[in-house]
Amino acid sequence: MTEAAVRRRTGRLTRAVFAAGVVLVGVFAAGAPAGAADEPEDQAGGILLVGVPGLAWTDIDESNTPNMWDLAGSGASGSMSVRTIGSWTCPEAGWASLGAGERAGGLAPRDAQCAAQSQIPAPVESGGGWTVERYPGLVEANSAFNYGARLGSLSEAVGMYAEDQRVAAEEAEIAGEEVPPVRDGTCVAAIGNGAALAAADPEGNLTYWGADLERLPEAMNTCDVVIVDPGIIVGDSDGNAPDTATDYDAIGEDDTDVGTDETATPAPEDAGEIAPEPDPVRARAAAAADEAVGAVTEVMPEDWQLVVAGLADASAPSSLHPVLYSGYGVETGEATSATTGRAGYVQLVDLGPTALAAIGGDVPASMSGRPIDVLADEGRTAAEAVRAGTDETAASTAVAEVGWKFYAALAAAGSIAIGAAVWLLVGSAKWRRTCRSVCVFVAAVPLAGVAAGIPPWWRAGNAELVFWAIIVGVAGLVCALTWLPGLRSGPRPALLVAGATAGLIAIDQVSGATWPLHTPMGYTAQAGARFTGLGNYTSAVFAAAVILLMCLIPWRGRARYIGPVLLAVCAVVIVGAPTLGRDMGGIPTIAAAAVLACLKLWGRRLSIGAIAAACGAAAALFIIAGVLDYLRPEADQTHLGRFVGTVLEGSAGEILLRKAAAALGTIGSPLTWLCVAAVCGAIVIWKRRGPISSDVTAAAVIGLTTAAVIGFAINDSGVAVPAFTITVGFGLLAVAVGPKPENAARTHSDDPTVEPATPAAP
Repeated sequence: MTEAAVRRRTGRLTRAVFAAGVVLVGVFAAGAPAGAADEPEDQAGGILLVGVPGLAWTDIDESNTPNMWDLAGSGASGSMSVRTIGSWTCPEAGWASLGAGERAGGLAPRDAQCAAQSQIPAPVESGGGWTVERYPGLVEANSAFNYGARLGSLSEAVGMYAEDQRVAAEEAEIAGEEVPPVRDGTCVAAIGNGAALAAADPEGNLTYWGADLERLPEAMNTCDVVIVDPGIIVGDSDGNAPDTATDYDAIGEDDTDVGTDETATPAPEDAGEIAPEPDPVRARAAAAADEAVGAVTEVMPEDWQLVVAGLADASAPSSLHPVLYSGYGVETGEATSATTGRAGYVQLVDLGPTALAAIGGDVPASMSGRPIDVLADEGRTAAEAVRAGTDETAASTAVAEVGWKFYAALAAAGSIAIGAAVWLLVGSAKWRRTCRSVCVFVAAVPLAGVAAGIPPWWRAGNAELVFWAIIVGVAGLVCALTWLPGLRSGPRPALLVAGATAGLIAIDQVSGATWPLHTPMGYTAQAGARFTGLGNYTSAVFAAAVILLMCLIPWRGRARYIGPVLLAVCAVVIVGAPTLGRDMGGIPTIAAAAVLACLKLWGRRLSIGAIAAACGAAAALFIIAGVLDYLRPEADQTHLGRFVGTVLEGSAGEILLRKAAAALGTIGSPLTWLCVAAVCGAIVIWKRRGPISSDVTAAAVIGLTTAAVIGFAINDSGVAVPAFTITVGFGLLAVAVGPKPENAARTHSDDPTVEPATPAAP
């Protein structure tokens, strides 16, 4: 290739990267309506937050909990992820997280029954106030957790808001201007021991504390933010409690970010099925909590707001919990927040910011949560709200139960597929048809995993059986299609699977990202990592599919330069746009992989300069996307924009260290062995077939390897990212470049993506 030709192709790539940046600018600019953040809001007189650890949607019914039932029908409701540190959250951690507006842990041990963290001591009275004695130890423990939680952020932010009001009034009075109104009682009060952890300031001091609900009127007269712990935990009796011997963190629930049809009724039970008897201990606890909520509503002024939340688990494993939001200015409908971006879902860290928003305060940078918003639905009834919450909880629980089995099965099947790919390329003609089918079937499993979220499989009588039937059925159907005439030769089977995979994921993102949330290809809602957009697993699968399409489509003429670039630009937008994938790590991953793959596809040698150019292009897109997201209204920002904010504030280092530790912690999981098998298989192929000579094959290998390596380096999912990339890419590439199954002795092909078959070495 002449130097002039190289310059022309490099120029095309540079213009393509610029075009991707321009498209991202347009998408981000269109992501938020102008002036959305400037609309004035009528402030409430105050807000009450009532926390009931362990409360579940199934505990709320018209007869046993009439007060909460009425709240579900008269205000907004949603399902809340209480995920903090670890796969389940005990009460002490839940109360601490409420006050921090960030994921925080408890000081006491986190046992499976939450016994230790349920025994929260009362604050001590000293000097006319109250102090949480164990607060210094709690602060030190959370510093070690490295989640950036600043305990007491809620009380601190309310105090700063009060000071800002006072200063503004004094300055206006001195200047002879109209004095702005100043709220009375701008502070945080606590009723109950757990509430003291949430209401304390960063030093552990309390403005007001009362031991029981009899002190509630005085607390409301003192402060306009009142947190209430009725002292009730809704949990199962010993006979119905979960298995305490299971280490839930060890089976994939720990960190390594469709919504259901809320109006649909669950599938009816079989007529002969015997419904289990309700746990009387749990029912009594729920009724007692409902009485406490009734006592609160009786004394709550009309201009106040009320939040009732199941702010922690009573035991392992974790679950979603209800949030009931009502009172002054709150419409009937579904609760949501900027941290979830999905109707009907909020997070525990959103409660503190909601309290601040209710009184007109600003959310501090130390809080990752955002205020609860309401998607109004005047016709929404209590029965519909409870039914929707119960269904969302069932879906999340079902995904958690099948998730670790799915990953283990994928690791085993993927390792077998790698062996089949090696045989397909360097083995004898025997078993090649079988090996090809194995490669295609396993590569289609992630596609089946995404498709499994379309039907509500969790509502079936045997949900796990239905889930696996969908996985096997979809993957088997795709595999069968690749044997149809016209689809069985050359790269066509790989293009079919890769195209279907990328297309399905793209359709899902454009239509609202509704499917992976309820499958192991996404995150369970209770994990609180990602409620919408592309999760790390789906992003890795999407990147692998796009790279294969870029390299294996038999482009002709100018299309060889235009086609791959258009695919790459579309992929970057789908992955990174705030209204679509909003995947922070996916932007540089797919951008760098696409640049290097294009350069190799166009015949350029990958020098250090070319690699530096790819990394620079990826970094540029990442920075552009992050800054544009950061410039949007705070309520509309995704975690990409919020990350830029942490960089500017100097706290990004903690996040990066935690993500790096999480990524390294995934080494040794079942998916690790899939990565090891891929490395071994690649070495065998290299030694038996010799160095890769085709630009098409080399481009695909380079693109897939780049996506796997960068994905592992910058995502907290660690080895899962290269594992999913390998699952899709390794077998399909072997099918694309291997000999035709009906003519194993073929030595020539007019298709530029098919390499000549090489006889097996003796």
